[in-house]
Amino acid sequence: MWILRLKPSSKHLQYLNYSTQPIHNHFMVDYLVNSVGFSKDQALSALPDLTHLKSTQNPDSVLHFLKHQCCLDNTQVRNIVSYRPKILTTSVHKTLAPKFTLLQQLGLRLPAPGLEKLVKQSNNFSSNRLGANVSFLRELLGGCDDKVSKVIQRSWWMLSSNYAHKLSSSLLVLKKNGLSDDKIQSILLKNPACLLQNPQWLEATITKVEPVLGVPPESPRFLDGLEIIISLSKSTLDMKFGIFRSFGWSDSEILTMTKALPFCLRSSEARIQLSLNFFMNELGYTPAYLATHPKLLVYSLEKRVMPRTQVLNVLRENKLLKKNFSLCSIAALSEEKFLKDFVLPYREFVPHLFEAYTKATGHQVT
Repeated sequence: MWILRLKPSSKHLQYLNYSTQPIHNHFMVDYLVNSVGFSKDQALSALPDLTHLKSTQNPDSVLHFLKHQCCLDNTQVRNIVSYRPKILTTSVHKTLAPKFTLLQQLGLRLPAPGLEKLVKQSNNFSSNRLGANVSFLRELLGGCDDKVSKVIQRSWWMLSSNYAHKLSSSLLVLKKNGLSDDKIQSILLKNPACLLQNPQWLEATITKVEPVLGVPPESPRFLDGLEIIISLSKSTLDMKFGIFRSFGWSDSEILTMTKALPFCLRSSEARIQLSLNFFMNELGYTPAYLATHPKLLVYSLEKRVMPRTQVLNVLRENKLLKKNFSLCSIAALSEEKFLKDFVLPYREFVPHLFEAYTKATGHQVT
């Protein structure tokens, strides 16, 4: 059997020599450690995106831009490079600077955390699209740059999409269903993602709020109700409604509660059951009363309602209360106000009241 042996050329040997050099000897490893603040392992992990660099000239320009023009600190710069090492290969003059100069020209000032997020995703949007989207948001939000900044911080991904085009159909749906400009702005600020959904889905979701929760579009609570409908499935809502019914609530009483405070349904099934058991079986409250005082159902039982109930009971037993206070009004007080009016004045009359209350609530008061 013949074996063909090929003699590699000097050029081939040179290539083999280069390709088998240990990667940890690459000059960018030391650069990432010394200039960016990476650990050796972090530098080696980022290196595959940077091995083609022949010098540190471009990385130096990028770091200078991030620190001195974007005013990001060392930690934020390290986070950005860790998230996207290739940013060190990006042209400042052609790519980075035009996008962020545009923000300055538009008068938009992002706080450092928002700017950090934006830089991380800067490869996903062009200067033209950025300008169009910012201008559109500014018009939609009444020219308020603070609101525009909040939307961008919450939903940076909008800058990479044709947001104005996608949003037009959603705006028509919202206005068709009676939502005011103020409510539309609130949706944009709180949950902009829902406005990029299919318009048919959005309309179907909006039209569920009133029949399911009893909250009409003109109600100040409508957006809270919309958030509940978006975030909870029909099966979850049915399960929670079923718990109220198991405690003797009628459907009209459930709707009275959700119309007043849709966020009552944010609580887990176990939490709802625990609250209803305490208020109805231990304190004797009726569904009708709780339906018209729904805030009682969202306060923390362990840290707020139960400790304050115990304080009131102790003060009543010792005949220290000059009038009868409802738990609803007492539970609504701030912690500072409750301590000032119902705990601190009675420290001398009821030993250990203060200590027992602060231990139960976990508050440290000097």
